[in-house]
Order: sequence, then C-alpha cells, then structure tokens
Amino acid sequence: MQLDQTHIVIRLRKFSEIGDLSLVMIRRYPEAILIGFTMGAVGWVILNTLLLGWIPWQESIYGLDDPAALGEISRYILWMTLLVILQTPAAGVFTTIYIGQAVFEKRPTWKTVTREVKRQFKRWFLVLGVYRLAIPAMIILVFRWNQPVSGFWDIFVPLVILIWIAIVRANRPFAPEIILLEQCPLRAASDSVITMPKRSKSLHSPMAGELSGRFVAVAMILAGLVFTCFYTMIWFRGIIVGYWNTMNLTVLLVFFPLALWLVAGVSVIIRLLNYLDTRIRLEGWEVELAFRAEALRQFGSDHHRVTSSEPKSAPTAGSRVTSKNAKSAGTAT
Repeated sequence: MQLDQTHIVIRLRKFSEIGDLSLVMIRRYPEAILIGFTMGAVGWVILNTLLLGWIPWQESIYGLDDPAALGEISRYILWMTLLVILQTPAAGVFTTIYIGQAVFEKRPTWKTVTREVKRQFKRWFLVLGVYRLAIPAMIILVFRWNQPVSGFWDIFVPLVILIWIAIVRANRPFAPEIILLEQCPLRAASDSVITMPKRSKSLHSPMAGELSGRFVAVAMILAGLVFTCFYTMIWFRGIIVGYWNTMNLTVLLVFFPLALWLVAGVSVIIRLLNYLDTRIRLEGWEVELAFRAEALRQFGSDHHRVTSSEPKSAPTAGSRVTSKNAKSAGTAT
C-alpha cells in the first residue's frame, strides 16, 4: 500500500469541489450505494414500513384525498422523514467502511466489509443507533401504533428530535468515521488513550463554525434532491402508465421513502469526503501520508510515522481505506 498514491488526491478542497468529487465517487464506486447502502438500509426500511405503513393503508380505506386524512398523512410524512434522517448514519456503515478501504488500496470484498461491520457492531450500534435517537424514536412509534394523530406526539416531539439531531450533527458530524475508520474506543481506563469523545472534540471543535455552515448548506441541497427524486419517479410513472395522482399508496409507501433513502446514500459519501477534508485542514494529513509512504518505501514498515492526535492502536482513515496507483487514468483530483 502506497499511502501517497490514492484514488482521491489528498489535498485541500473548496466546498463546491467536495460536491463535484462526491459525484465522481458515486460514478466510480456505484456498488458503495447500490450494494453497501442497500445492505445497511434494508432492515431499517422494513421496520419503518411496519411502524408507519399502517397510517396510509388505513386512510386509503376512506380515501387519501379526503381532507380529513390530511393530518394523518402529514404525520406519516414527518415521522418517515425523521426516521430516515436518524437512521442514515447507522445504515451507511457498510458504505463508510467500503469507501474508506477503497480509497487507498484495492476494492475490498463485501465479505471483508461485512466482517468488519459485525466486529464493530456493539460500538457503532450504541452510538449511531441508540445515543443518536434512532432506536428511541422507533420505540415511541411502537407505543403510538394504531393511535390517532396527536399534536404533542406527532408534531412537537418529532420537531424537538429534529432540532436536537440538527444541533448534534452540525457540531459532531463525523462520529461514524471516528468509530469505523479510526476505531477509537468509546471509553478507556487510561487517560493516555484517545477515546471517541476526546477524538471528536479535537477534530470538531476547531472547525465548529465551518462544519455547521457546511451542514446547513448540505441539508438544503439534500432536501432539494429529495424533492427532485420524488417528483422524477412520479413523472416517470405518469409518462409510462398515464396515471398522475400523487396521493395513493404507491406514492406514499414506495416513492416517498425511496427518494429519502436514495439521497441518504449520497449524504454518506458527502460526509466522508468532508471528513477527509477536515483532517487535511487540521492535521496536514497529506504531508503525514507522504512521509509515511516514503518510510514504507525506504524501510518496509511505518517506522517514521508522523505523530498525530489519534491513538497508535487505532488505524487512521488512511490505513483502513484502499489504493491503486494514482498515476493510472481516472484518479480523482
């Protein structure tokens, strides 16, 4: 593995360049979303359908176009959107590990990626599934199953959760990368060990303002993409079968969740590229990789590893991600 010869040139990028690079990554690694994100999301999709699918199904008996159904359909849309937002980091673990390994070496096998996901299951599920409220929100919906719409439970509570998760992710967006790629422990007996909270603070705090700004910009772009995907599916259906009704079970149970999950998969790649850019800005990562690559060529091992803020026992994103020769055609710049 030559750390200075990667599929993605490790250098500082503007925010607009990260957007362009994310499209290049999707084209180069389509399996990261088509296979990896699908593997991670399918369980959540099934659970979401069980928790919320009864709402449009029940309302369809009386007519989804009925004004009386507006409150229930709005409830369904709000909760489905919130669940997908909460579940995306956990659903993206396969994609994160795959892209992380594919940048620096060769394309990893899905067997290898799956084994790594299983090995770290307790850590990432606890943080991304429980601490970041995906599982608690689903527990709320279990007790709300087949209950009438409520202003407190179906408007106030979802909005409070949405505001809370927006604040957390705007300031601490890279928890999946810290857990899965750097593999920092959640806690340690010794103060000398860099745990996830310490690493998160050192990585996020110096750029809190810029990361928050990027979060808002990305959120607005992704919202636009959701509407684009959603109405594109409706348009294709209308052109093919000549049916343009936007309020039916197919739209609510298939098109709307599918649009959310498609854009969620893209958001995982954008977040990973922002993580790489943040490390470059704060840690001079491109210089570190160049020194370490030369040490590997000269001595056959990483003797001259540049001191960084991460634990020596935890692989960096660079040591988990994979690489062909950067001189080959198609290296992303």
